[in-house]
Amino acid sequence: ETLREEQRQQLSRRARGPGTARLAVDRQVDDVVGQFPLEQAIQQLSDMASPVVAPNGVPIFRVERGGEVTWHGPSQLVVYPLLDLQREPYQKDLHWYLRMVEEVVIQTLKHYDIDGERDDDNTGVWVNDEKVAAVGISSSRWITTHGFAVNLDPNLEYFDTSMIVPCGIEGKGVTSIAKIMRERGDARIPGLKEVAVVVMEAMMDVFRLSDLQVVESPKFDDKNHQ
Repeated sequence: ETLREEQRQQLSRRARGPGTARLAVDRQVDDVVGQFPLEQAIQQLSDMASPVVAPNGVPIFRVERGGEVTWHGPSQLVVYPLLDLQREPYQKDLHWYLRMVEEVVIQTLKHYDIDGERDDDNTGVWVNDEKVAAVGISSSRWITTHGFAVNLDPNLEYFDTSMIVPCGIEGKGVTSIAKIMRERGDARIPGLKEVAVVVMEAMMDVFRLSDLQVVESPKFDDKNHQ
């Protein structure tokens, strides 16, 4: 009981400071699902789900973010910033936020001597006309949701245009950090955890964050880029 009280105090608004938010999930679900422990409820919801499946076996889900269809999977770093754009030093401008997100990716690529570029007509970050990072954002009351995905070393066959047109952009390809580095002869490819740290440092610089707390999953396997 003492430990629970300490945890509650650590998560309190006073301890977190102004301009922060807490994400939480109840240990019980409502009557629609039934009164089950969290693990059972998640399993039941999973059993109930019947997603549409692409010809290559990938499940398809509709979400409320901006942008067209894309793919998320292993060896891809997906970043989901939650920022209150009403607070300084941010701006109540989703176009500004989008460009700042792209700048985070550009700085991350620069760390590995890769020149990332914006496209005048399309969102995301590009290297030689191939997309290395997709951006799809949304917001509610100026609280940002969704974010961006950086291709570290995913299976690029999932972006096969016979299955999908990535981000709805025709005539352009998709690449990854690993593919670019291998093509120029680099012997070492960074792991997902390493790239995540570089991304966090870039976010602190671009968004002028004084502190960025990271909670690492005990199941994180950097060697396999999971």
